[in-house]
Amino acid sequence: VEITTGSYTSTYGLWKICVSSLDVRECVPLKCSTATGDSNFCSRILAGRAFMTLARILSGITSICLFICAFIDEKTSRILLLIAKALAFICLIMGIISVAAGGSTIQTLSQDGVKCSLSAASILGIVAIIINFVGVIASFFIKRSQK
Repeated sequence: VEITTGSYTSTYGLWKICVSSLDVRECVPLKCSTATGDSNFCSRILAGRAFMTLARILSGITSICLFICAFIDEKTSRILLLIAKALAFICLIMGIISVAAGGSTIQTLSQDGVKCSLSAASILGIVAIIINFVGVIASFFIKRSQK
């Protein structure tokens, strides 16, 4: 999320906040514990972090399952292929939830007349969802090999 006010630009991510003024840019880690006063903002950031992290981990596991399916026997391959298809669908859902949490954060920051815009990371997240959607559709067309 990018907020521009005069010559100052603030960029909020899931893990960092960057502030730039003229030619100086400084980034600091986003510390968002549930004990802070702005729990609405923090809860959305933490939800985005959780779902994005889970989607990344599960997409890696899905890729490994599909790679292993190419080199093992038919019976085990069938089980792994089914697991890979289910994980691909779960990754799609988690990606949608994480981008929605980011959009919700933009809505929270846009209150009180502050103008927020999508940053490159938000656009990449949307593109990743589209690619993941195509991958889910393609995974359902994968058939087990007849040896």
